[in-house]
Amino acid sequence: MKIKITIISILCLTFFTVNIFSIGAGVTSVNFLKISQGGRQSGMGEAFTGIADDVNAIYWNAAGLSQLTRNQACLMHSFWLLGVNFEYIAYALPVKGIGTFAAYGTFLNAGEIIKTTEDSAGQYLLTNEIAKASNWNFSLAYAKRIGEIIGENSFFSDMAAGLKINIINEEIYTDTGGGFGFDIGTFYYPKYENYSLGFVVQNAGFTNNRPELPLTLRLGFAYRFALENIMIPFSEEGYYTFLDNNTVGDIDVIYYPTEQIARVNVGAEKYWILSKYHSVAARLGYKFGTDLGWVSGITVGLGYELTANKDTNFDLDYALTPYGDLGISHRISLTGKFLGVAESHNYEDAQVSIEYYKKGYELLYQRKYQEALVQFSESLKRNKKYSPSYVGIGACFLNMGKKQLAYKAYSKGLEYDPANTKLKEFLDSQDWTEIKEMQNKEK
Repeated sequence: MKIKITIISILCLTFFTVNIFSIGAGVTSVNFLKISQGGRQSGMGEAFTGIADDVNAIYWNAAGLSQLTRNQACLMHSFWLLGVNFEYIAYALPVKGIGTFAAYGTFLNAGEIIKTTEDSAGQYLLTNEIAKASNWNFSLAYAKRIGEIIGENSFFSDMAAGLKINIINEEIYTDTGGGFGFDIGTFYYPKYENYSLGFVVQNAGFTNNRPELPLTLRLGFAYRFALENIMIPFSEEGYYTFLDNNTVGDIDVIYYPTEQIARVNVGAEKYWILSKYHSVAARLGYKFGTDLGWVSGITVGLGYELTANKDTNFDLDYALTPYGDLGISHRISLTGKFLGVAESHNYEDAQVSIEYYKKGYELLYQRKYQEALVQFSESLKRNKKYSPSYVGIGACFLNMGKKQLAYKAYSKGLEYDPANTKLKEFLDSQDWTEIKEMQNKEK
């Protein structure tokens, strides 16, 4: 229920902000800082603040770097608009017990033109002088989980904080300027849950010989699920069914205080495992509030992942982003993940699982079946193979008159504890004929 309320609230905020704010563009400098980094993220509608689970989190939300358990590196080339090229390189180094350090650099080459002069007759004359324009940025970042500081038993334990420092330079012909900025980010990804939240303040700081930096506020909400069974977590079967997530979606609400502009980006990606070594991904997104026409809000992307071994991966990602009459941008990035244990959000705590089971059993004894279901489910989130909790869920559903759900829960309990003769005898003593026939029809 809490997840449903959160999603509804964010959707309301999404459309509210898009309709309210859309004025004041063109009053900040070094706006190349707004160009999205990473082929994966660009293909997802540039909505990644609430996910931030790879090296490119250094751009989107540095606090997300705390999720990394391996060294990661990314190289990206962007075929930007009007022949402009944009290069990006990033590296992240997690150090156990200390935190994650990262660095990245970008370089935008806007090309060159030959300088012309105008004579007294109004004729334009070519000269031998070349006019160039370029931008570059170098950043350092650090992130750490709060739980590593205060312990794992607090509400704040699942939060992380990140800081990024930027050195920025912009050169247009003989005019040079730049600035110094920083990002402060937070990230919240509760254990045993599929949702996460991120908030970051980007590009705060000061400039030299330039208007102010493009200060940005980003709020992101992400949710992970199995696309083929998207509704299971919201159904009663979700109390005892835990699927491997292959899809993630994100909503980013973005606000530029100086320009008084708001944007909302949404995006999602889906992975398919082809074999032990090969996986592919498809991505789709939309950027609400753009002023180049509705088509310019669409983003699409494709990804390929090569798994060299269980802890080493290489990802090749491509994204296509249209910009109306200005043209189309293409991004290609290569990301390597190595030297460490693969990232995972799977946690187990057998002792706490038993404690939740005991609470559920007490509520079951008191015939508070709905409350007992919640406790048994929390038990299974911490130990998905704990058979007694499946049996407890089966007993709740059976007493609630939901025989089909009860049978499935009992069957899972027996699957994880095949030596449980009492459970087997109980299942054999009941008439499940109608339930089994329904299951065969579903197959």
